[in-house]
Amino acid sequence: MPHIIIEHSASLDTDFSQLLKSIHQSTIDTNLFDASTIKTRRVAFPQCLLGDGKTDFVHVQVHLLAGRTQTQKQHLSESLLNTLRTLLSDSVSLSVHPYDLDPAIYRKN
Repeated sequence: MPHIIIEHSASLDTDFSQLLKSIHQSTIDTNLFDASTIKTRRVAFPQCLLGDGKTDFVHVQVHLLAGRTQTQKQHLSESLLNTLRTLLSDSVSLSVHPYDLDPAIYRKN
């Protein structure tokens, strides 16, 4: 834990390997998780409409087990958003959202 899902427009012109590695490392650098438990992946969306006049987006979802404080989640969110800002231009719509998973119903093997 956590599961980090990087959603983005398929038309985005960037080095996706670098994006994936940078977001993964930024998560490690927060010192909120055991590095061996972090899972990072990306999903491209072939079509999107953005209300802010931008044509590309990156949205990072962070699914984590409940128990982190609001301050810890804010730190995580800001760290990941700052990483996105360093990698991508102002023309890309950027967002990050941590989500708490309910440990009573979350399952894995």
